[in-house]
Amino acid sequence: MFSGNYIEKEKSQIVIDVLPPNIMQIILQYMNIGLIDLSDYSHQIIGEIAMAANFLQISELIKQIEYTLDIQLSVNNWIDTMTIAENASYLKLEEHAVAFGLFSFKLMKPSFISSIKKLFWYLSHPYLDAECELDVFKFGLDWVLNNETGADAIMIVLGSLDLSRLSLSDFLEMKSLSTDYNSSLPAKVIDGLVSLHKKYGELSPQIISEQKELQCETFTRRVYDEICNLVKESKHRKLKFTLSLPMTIKQPLADESPHYMYTYTLGVGFGKWLELVEKNLWGWNVVSYNGTKLVIVCGEYGKGTGVFMRDVKEYDTLRREWNRHGVQLPQRRHGSVAVLGDSLYIIGGVGGFRVVLDTAIIYNMREKTFRSIAKLPDAIQNPAICCHNNYIYTAGHKHIYRHVESDDKDQWELVATVSFRVKCMVSHKGYIYCTQSYFNELYRFRPSVDNELQPLTGFYNIPTVLCNLGGRLLAFTENNKLFKHTDVLSLEEYTDNAEFPEVLYTQTDAPMTINETAGYCALVMETPPLCKSVSTYHLQYLTKYPD
Repeated sequence: MFSGNYIEKEKSQIVIDVLPPNIMQIILQYMNIGLIDLSDYSHQIIGEIAMAANFLQISELIKQIEYTLDIQLSVNNWIDTMTIAENASYLKLEEHAVAFGLFSFKLMKPSFISSIKKLFWYLSHPYLDAECELDVFKFGLDWVLNNETGADAIMIVLGSLDLSRLSLSDFLEMKSLSTDYNSSLPAKVIDGLVSLHKKYGELSPQIISEQKELQCETFTRRVYDEICNLVKESKHRKLKFTLSLPMTIKQPLADESPHYMYTYTLGVGFGKWLELVEKNLWGWNVVSYNGTKLVIVCGEYGKGTGVFMRDVKEYDTLRREWNRHGVQLPQRRHGSVAVLGDSLYIIGGVGGFRVVLDTAIIYNMREKTFRSIAKLPDAIQNPAICCHNNYIYTAGHKHIYRHVESDDKDQWELVATVSFRVKCMVSHKGYIYCTQSYFNELYRFRPSVDNELQPLTGFYNIPTVLCNLGGRLLAFTENNKLFKHTDVLSLEEYTDNAEFPEVLYTQTDAPMTINETAGYCALVMETPPLCKSVSTYHLQYLTKYPD
């Protein structure tokens, strides 16, 4: 402005009336010394600095703001960050903040959502990572009750649901949860939805239209119109997770075979995705974090070398880049890992001098620090592990334990007894499902309800990896390696009350083999859209409330 071909160059005084004086002072200080410590300022001030930097086209400051806000994203500040990015036209930062919020639904609290308009946008977003619509309704209802917005706000919550994903039992529970509003319009709308679902087992504009006379007679024309609009404007969930499995290319020299992450797409099959740099790493683990990050930990560089991979490597599927955390974790290979919130549990395995470990640590993915927790009841390598209802469960040689913390103490609490060594555990629809090595049986139990595992069925081949993908229980299976004549890799799906699993995919003599001790990931591969448009129907309710 002062050195180029601009009119301001010739003036002794200029007025920049679009920037507050305090923000302009911060910008001038930055221009003078070339540094700014953003941690000194609140999110509100950083937002104003961001708009000023964008207005004045200070590219290096824009990069610093984007980077700082990006790495500081958390469940209680992502909406503020999204708003800052939107106001300052930082599109990439806005997309990253939106993705973070959508994929953190299981950790979200109603108090983190600042307005009912943002609540509707959030809960109705097609890429929200919600396991079921009933959870979405409960979240919205909690927000309405906590903010005392009145019964009309429940219509906004109903309008955020994908009605096609709700069962009759879901509608009945929604009805029981809304007893405080029994005489309200939303309660009568839910009654109408219940009656339609009882009769037809589904909801569609055609069915509702055919039942117009009966619905108007049983309830009112207003209730019928609301049901019509809800079904017509219902947004279908589109979020898809892609399974990613660690694979080793079959070669005569197994220790030198390259390691790859393969993706598996239902109906398509396997595809080579990502090559891992450490070709000779042995006994490593992989896990997904926040739906968009593939995390690699542990492992030994060659069998018996005593040289361990002690850092944390992270691949971001949205940014398409690798990052190292630059930490020094305890030596470990053939352990097991699971993520609960920002906590990465790393348990069991083999340490230095080939000692089988009973130790466990929690690594904080955000703070990049770790702490030791209670020792496992058994020293064990490759223990089965899973996250279920915000607890971490693991299997010892003959028992299954849950990690519990209270005040300054923690322990592994006994929850079930087993008669065999559990190989895989996965949380699915209120149960923990289990498999064992060398046998094809599938078991399950409900923590705090069942003390023993219940046998369900048997897979056609030996399960190698057990997964939960979008509410589907899947198992990658191989024929028994001790007695095989042909090499068969399959995918089988178990559905509730089925006598046998369904075989979805089979490949004979595959050129790669699953690294069955490393784990698996379920990842989102594409950045979700912003989805800011609102239908006229939903807008009529939203405009009643201030921003």
